[in-house]
Amino acid sequence: MFSKFLVKNHGKVFGLFSSFNRKFSLPPCNPTQNAFKDKFVVSILDASQKIGRYVALLLKQSPHIQELRLYDKNDSVCVVAEDLSHIDTKTKIKSYCGISVLKHAIMNADIVISLGGCRTKLNECAKDLFEKNLDDVRLATMNCIEFNPRTIFCIAKPPIEAFVPMVSEEFKKGGVYDSRKIIGISSVACMRSNYYVAVISGQDSSAVRCPVVGGISKCCLVACVSQSRPEKVHAQHHKIIQDSIGIAEDEVIKAYGDQGSVCLAPALSISRFINTQLKALKGESSCVECAFVKQTGHIGQFLPYMTSIVRLGRHGILSSHMPKINGYEAHCLKRASMYIKENIKLGESFVTGEQKIVAKDMKKAVKQ
Repeated sequence: MFSKFLVKNHGKVFGLFSSFNRKFSLPPCNPTQNAFKDKFVVSILDASQKIGRYVALLLKQSPHIQELRLYDKNDSVCVVAEDLSHIDTKTKIKSYCGISVLKHAIMNADIVISLGGCRTKLNECAKDLFEKNLDDVRLATMNCIEFNPRTIFCIAKPPIEAFVPMVSEEFKKGGVYDSRKIIGISSVACMRSNYYVAVISGQDSSAVRCPVVGGISKCCLVACVSQSRPEKVHAQHHKIIQDSIGIAEDEVIKAYGDQGSVCLAPALSISRFINTQLKALKGESSCVECAFVKQTGHIGQFLPYMTSIVRLGRHGILSSHMPKINGYEAHCLKRASMYIKENIKLGESFVTGEQKIVAKDMKKAVKQ
């Protein structure tokens, strides 16, 4: 039923794919006449983790950031900040250590990024990751609600399929919910899809653009290979590419062993997304990415949250679109929707009281 709907209605529901194609053919972002701000404040939460350090290093070089704030409970974040401050770019570095100063790291920030807590073992499921990362995400959410509800809150902690709905429900309870400003960064899936499409088709991966829908974890993502640009992939290779993307993270975890988590490709994809959002905040147009966000319209009836093609604007998500998909991709999305719904329920039910997971750091924060 779901797959038939997607295929039958792709002309009505998914007709706005052209905006994605225009962006992913790498046109310049054109500034509008009403751009009102040139430099921005970005806060990275859990910045002393490996992926946090890499994202901070990349964003330190961004010409759009006036001040880069690094926050972590671990005091090693101060060392990371000191090291980064030696890099001769205009971006200023500030460090914040300890739960009690989290609010200062978030106040007046244009973008807040929650990252880290990546998979380090092959058997870590969505529920395990949710419980592991819950404290940090919820604490950040509560501080954003109280001290900076207008910030664009970007979530890159897994599972984003559960945390985006959870954060949304918390913002609703706080009376400051704006679906445009809560974004799950899933661009690493697009990066991997570009790579595997290029490998199969013999193209330059930097020239390939392949959208991803559904989610970001291996059971949730669907690569829309039929809509990749340039179009040089035979239909018989679509399943190979889909399967390769699904196990890409597992393969790297196997190679790393006990040495750490997958962080290089995700760090670069996160920094690219943030830079695109910063361009949109400056008023530039044609800033398009893939992200896990709140859905509306026909798709919202089936999946209230999912990865889709989004156009970014001054307030976060300007619009959300779905690409056209073929029968095989519709079948994959139908299968993925079951896992996505489970993750959405996992996140939402925690806020509604059905989940009995104790947020340890929240108790500490209340006392302080």
